[in-house]
Amino acid sequence: MKLFVLVFSMWGQTESGDWVYMGNQYVLNDPIPLENCEYLADLDNWSWHETNEYYTIQLDCQEVPG
Repeated sequence: MKLFVLVFSMWGQTESGDWVYMGNQYVLNDPIPLENCEYLADLDNWSWHETNEYYTIQLDCQEVPG
């Protein structure tokens, strides 16, 4: 069975409006099935407070090599 980790990555918006990866990420070090990871990554399951329109956090599921 393939397992995945939940990854939080930070993004910033450029002056031209493009979103670029800022080089920081946080990984939940608990491999889980894709279905569970996708549930956790679904923004409808979170509350968030963004006070700076030029920065955001993206949630993704990445497969654990095995």
